[in-house]
Amino acid sequence: MLMSSAMSSRASLLRSSGCLPGSRMSRRVLFLLLAVFILLLSACQSTALRVSDCKKGDWGIIGNQDGDQGLTARFEERQKFCSGVEGSKSGADSSRLYLAGWEQGNFQYWRRLGSQDGLAARAMSSFADQAVSEAVKKNNTPLHQLAYKQGWISGNAAYWQRIGDEDGAAGQPASSENTRAGEGLGIGFNRLSYMEGWRHGNTAYWTRLGYLDAHAGIPDNKFRQHAELAQRAGVQVVEAAYRSAWDLEIIEYWKKLAGEDATTGRDVNTRRVDAQERGLKLTELEYKRSWEQRLMQYWQEAGKLDGDGKPSQLESRMANARNNKVFVIAQTREVYQQAWAAQNALYCSAENAFAYGRRNQSMAVDVCAGAQQSVVRQALMSGQEYAHIVRQQSYRNDELRRLAERRNEALFRLNRLDQEMRNDVRRDQDEKTRISAPDAAAIERRREQERRELRDFLRRSADEFEDLQRIIVRYDYQLRQIRRDIRLDDESPVN
Repeated sequence: MLMSSAMSSRASLLRSSGCLPGSRMSRRVLFLLLAVFILLLSACQSTALRVSDCKKGDWGIIGNQDGDQGLTARFEERQKFCSGVEGSKSGADSSRLYLAGWEQGNFQYWRRLGSQDGLAARAMSSFADQAVSEAVKKNNTPLHQLAYKQGWISGNAAYWQRIGDEDGAAGQPASSENTRAGEGLGIGFNRLSYMEGWRHGNTAYWTRLGYLDAHAGIPDNKFRQHAELAQRAGVQVVEAAYRSAWDLEIIEYWKKLAGEDATTGRDVNTRRVDAQERGLKLTELEYKRSWEQRLMQYWQEAGKLDGDGKPSQLESRMANARNNKVFVIAQTREVYQQAWAAQNALYCSAENAFAYGRRNQSMAVDVCAGAQQSVVRQALMSGQEYAHIVRQQSYRNDELRRLAERRNEALFRLNRLDQEMRNDVRRDQDEKTRISAPDAAAIERRREQERRELRDFLRRSADEFEDLQRIIVRYDYQLRQIRRDIRLDDESPVN
C-alpha cells in the first residue's frame, strides 16, 4: 500500500507540475520523489519496529531505544501508540522501566559520540560542538557531558594505541612518543595507550623481519645485523619474536624447495651441502616429506596419463627417471599402477568408447583387458552408427521444416484467393467499381487454376509430411535401441 501510494503521489505531482520526461524539471522532480519514497519506506520500517516492541511489552528496551537514538523521553506518546497495538502489555511500572531504559540509552548516545570524536583525533572540547549539532537541535536531545567524556577517553586511548602500533610496526624507536606527544597537545595525548600500541607494533616488526629472512632463505644469523642497526636507531630489540617467526617460516621454505627439487633432479643430500655452505638450518624431516609427496604426485600423474589409451610405461619410465630428473621411490610402482588401472578402466568403458565412436575417433582397443575388448569394439561401432543416424535425422528434420513452411505458405495463399473472390462479389454489387465481364472471367480462371494447383500440392505433400514424421520417429527408436544394446542409460549424457 505504501508503494502504490507513493507511485500515485508521484504521478499526481508530475501531472500538476506539467513536467514531461524530456523537460528540464523532470529529473529534479524524480529525485525529489525518490527521496520522499525513501523517507516513507524508512518511516514504515520504523513503525513496524515500534509495533514489534509494543507486542513484546519490554518498556525498558523501548525507553533505551529512544534514548540511544538521541530522542527526548516520551513515555506518554509511546504508551498511546502501544495501546492501539497491545494494550495489555502496559502496566503500573511501565513508566519507571521506560525512564530507566531511556536514561541508559541517553548515556549510550553521548558515550558513542564521545568515542567517535576521540577516535577521530578531536579534542574533548568537541562536546560543545556536539551540543549544538543539527541532530541534537532537531531532537532536542538532553545533554550528558559525563557520558561524552567517558566515551571520548576510550576513543582517544584507542586512537593513540593505533598510532603507537603503526609506529612500532614501522620500526620507529620508543622515543617517537615525544614527537607524538607534541603533535597531540591540541587533542590530548595518552602516553600509556601509545606505548601499549608501540610495544605490540614493535613485536610485529621483529616478527616480520624473521618471516622475511626465512622466506628468502636467509640464515637466522642475520638477526645480529638487524639488532645492531636497531640499537643504533634506538629501536627496542625483540629477539624472541624474530626467532619464533624465522623458525616457523624456514620449514615452509624447505617444503617449497623440496617440491621443486623432486622434479628437477635434486634431493636432500645436495641440499645438505647447500645449506651448510649458506649457514642455513635444514629441516630434513619436513623436506623429505614434501619431496616424497611431490614424487608420489608425479608418478600418479604419469600413471593417469599413460592409462588414457596407452599400455603401462612403468618400466621405461623408471629406467629413464634420472634422465627426466625425477626419482624412483618405494611407492612408485604401487602409485603408478593404481593410477594407470583406474584411468585404463575409464578409457575402456562402453561410455567412453561410445563417445569416441560418435566423434569418429579411433581407439587403442588393444590396451583393454581381453574380455573388455569386444565390449569396447561394439560400443565404438555403435557410437559411429549413432552419429550417422543423428546426421540423417537432422537432415530429415530440416526437410520436414522446409515442407511445413511450404505448406503454410500454400494455405495462406489459398485463404488469400478465397478472400479475393469474396471481395469481387461485393465489388460487382457496386456499379462504380464493377470490372468488365471479359477481364473478370480471365481473373477468375487464373485464380481457379492457382487454387487447383495449391490444393493438389497440399494433398501430395500431406503424405510426404507424414512419411517424414514416421522416419524421424523411427530414427528416435533406433537411437534408443543402440544405447540399450550397449547398456547405456537412455538419460545418461552423451558427448
